[in-house]
Order: sequence, then structure tokens, then C-alpha cells
Amino acid sequence: MLLFLGLGRMGLPMATHALRSGLDVHGYDVAAERMALFQAQGGQAVADLAAAFRAADAVMIMAGSQAQVQALFSGPQGILSCARPGTLVMVISTVMPEFVQELSLRAAQGGIRVVDAPVCRAEMGAVSGTLLAFLSGAKAACDEAAALMRPFCADIEYVGEKPGAAQVAKTINNLILWACVVANYEGLSLAKTWQLDVDSLRRALVTSSADNWSLRHWDKVSEMPWSIKDMEIALETSDKAGIELPLSAKIAELVRVIPVLTHAKVG
Repeated sequence: MLLFLGLGRMGLPMATHALRSGLDVHGYDVAAERMALFQAQGGQAVADLAAAFRAADAVMIMAGSQAQVQALFSGPQGILSCARPGTLVMVISTVMPEFVQELSLRAAQGGIRVVDAPVCRAEMGAVSGTLLAFLSGAKAACDEAAALMRPFCADIEYVGEKPGAAQVAKTINNLILWACVVANYEGLSLAKTWQLDVDSLRRALVTSSADNWSLRHWDKVSEMPWSIKDMEIALETSDKAGIELPLSAKIAELVRVIPVLTHAKVG
């Protein structure tokens, strides 16, 4: 049985893709309405998490925060206390690399296998089943995780055995993403002051050297609510690595104020 934890905007379509592939998927979310939506797709909603951990062969965690991931692992009803030795746990949530390292060490003491497995390409990738996953951990465990994640991933990249390495890869993706978003916003703002047709300009730019993923999906950028969290992780990760990211530090300030990310009206 595959237990999917976190049925939010990305988690629900991911779990649904897994279900439709023929996997036996049970789902859990703190919000009852999200579990009801999963049930409407034919999934089995979980009422007793501890019992579900004991029964699961594999667990996918798509919770929204590191604190939520921690809560799912810890305590007398958590994964570390209830899951069977050999259980495969995939941490898909975006969290700190060192946090995954710590979880992996703690889980290994009980024979639980942890794979670091964050995904990219946002909600649209989850809905279409075309996400990119970065995986790190023991190669055999990552191979098993890849097979389970294939129903909602078009691309899967193994980045090494070191727990947390996949989170670093995801962080690199994110800091480049948000830098592009800020650059796109500033460029299109300049175009507006000169009364250019912004839509036509954008269509031209994506055929040229200015092309980037967020510019191609500019109408969806405001639906991605993770910019502040992503940049905080990027800066904390770089600080712990002892390197400076001056551009990222500025981006971290700007994502808090530019209208396309703060839902202010963009003309």
C-alpha cells in the first residue's frame, strides 16, 4: 500500500495520478475537504494515521512545511514509531537539506528507508503529470521511489547518495526560477511604460535569448505561492555552506514586494 500524505494543490493531482496508474493509494490531509476530494477520485481516505503507517509499504510526504513533515515523523503516532522496518519514505516537500539528513539518520535506526524526492514544475506539472523529480539517497531505494513517482513525473534525476542533495538541487532550481520572475517583471514593466504590446512582446521574447520557464508560463506565476519560503531556504542553505549569494539575497527582498507575487493588481 502507498500512503500519500498531503492532498493540497499539488498533492491531490499527484496522488490521483498514482491511483489511476493502478497503485493501491491511501491518502491523508489535515483538511477533511481535501480527503473528500481524493475519495471522489476513488482513493481511500485515512482516518487512523498510526494504523496507516503500520500498514504502508511506501509513504509519500507532500506536506506544505518542514514543521508539518517533522510532525508526521515524530511522536508516538508518527512514522518513526509506527512504520515497519523496510518501509520506503519519500520526502517530496521542499525542506532544508540538513533536515532530510537528520531524518534519514533517525529513520535508519529503525530500518526505515528515506529518499529525498522534491519535485519541480509547479502545480501545472502536478496536474498534467509532467513533474521533474530530483532523488537522492541509497540507489536501490531511489530506484524504487522512481518507479512509484513515475505516474506523475515526466523526468526523474538521480543526484547522488547523500541525503539532502536532492533538496539542494531543488533549491538551485528555485533560486534561478525566482530570479527569472523578477527579471521578467521588471522587463515587462519597462515595456508598459513605453506602451509596447506586452503580450506580443512576451511571445517574441520566449523565442529569443530571454526565454525562460516563468516567462513562458507568465499567466500562472501568480498562482505559485512559495517564493518567500524558497528564497529563505536558498539563503540559509548557502549560509550553512559558507558561500555568499548576493543576487539571491536581493531577490529574496524583491519577491516580497513585486505585484505579480503579492497578488496586487498588475496592469
